[in-house]
Amino acid sequence: RHFYEVNALPSPTMTCKLTDCSSTPTPPQRRHAEARTRHCRIFRKVIAYTSMWWIGAIVVIILIKSVVSHEGLYPYPFAFTSFIQPATGLCAGLMSRAVYRKRPRPPKFQWREVGVLILMGGMQGFEIGLTNKALEYMTVATRTMISSTNVLLMMCTARFWGLEQLGLLRIASGMLLVSGGCLQGLGQRLGSSDSDIIGVVMQVTSMTLSAQRWALAQFVLQLWPSDSALGQTSKLQLLARTLPLTGFVCVPLSLSFETDAYTPEQVFKQELFLRVLIVSAALTAMSYAELKLVKLLSAVAFNVLATVHQIPIVLAGVLIQGNQVDATSTCGFAFCITGALVYALARHRDRLAIDDGQ
Repeated sequence: RHFYEVNALPSPTMTCKLTDCSSTPTPPQRRHAEARTRHCRIFRKVIAYTSMWWIGAIVVIILIKSVVSHEGLYPYPFAFTSFIQPATGLCAGLMSRAVYRKRPRPPKFQWREVGVLILMGGMQGFEIGLTNKALEYMTVATRTMISSTNVLLMMCTARFWGLEQLGLLRIASGMLLVSGGCLQGLGQRLGSSDSDIIGVVMQVTSMTLSAQRWALAQFVLQLWPSDSALGQTSKLQLLARTLPLTGFVCVPLSLSFETDAYTPEQVFKQELFLRVLIVSAALTAMSYAELKLVKLLSAVAFNVLATVHQIPIVLAGVLIQGNQVDATSTCGFAFCITGALVYALARHRDRLAIDDGQ
């Protein structure tokens, strides 16, 4: 496209100059280009942190299952959690000192912020303890397929917290997730035992605590004042402050349900020490990636990725441990995956609407 621009010259003669404007971006074009660049940058970060998270999750779940099973090295899930969480917090603290050694110290924590940290660590302690305890009664494949319905619970929690709204696509996603959960429940009923039911109850309770914790984490990471101590706390520092409390919560649970867990003959094993170190290292990378994903996306979007990442975990359980998955549960799992992808489409449309509004 061309237009004629009239230039006023010192002489009385007026001349016209042909100017090509096709290479000059208009403000809307510039905004869309900047939005695309920003989305591509976020997408690359999401892929990197998701890969880190998935690899860490597979290592952590497989190792914990091999350790805390009835025939495992240390069949005490609560006690094992009380070991690996403080070790993970220590690992995160050391990494934080190395990575952020030049960063100025944040302000002093207020009592309200201390209460938030205690609440996050306490909920995570019960959540992880129940999840690890559920592995005693369920296979890895069964546990992960039940966890596929966690997105629906997280959507309701986010709506209750005022973090996200509900639309037609989100409702469709919820219906698919409910259908998938019903099919999975039917598959569990067809081939379940009393031990399976105990594991399902523990896993559902853990999922409820997890939804509340991630909603709180999103509020802290995205909405907390940036000039406060908690707002200036890095992800690794946040892990270093909450994970020791997470392990402490599991100590009374272990003393109540696992009477022989802390005896010297059970604790002082070189192989157990090595397993704790390996799980702690993988859990540090996994937890850091989780917080980064919640910061970049949202708690609900993170749980959508959690549903999708059940695929490699189920495959790992089937290939490595020989777990069996019946056809009905597999269909329910497929419904849950479809519902998660529909939610991802809803998030994409929301982002486009925000960019258009800018």
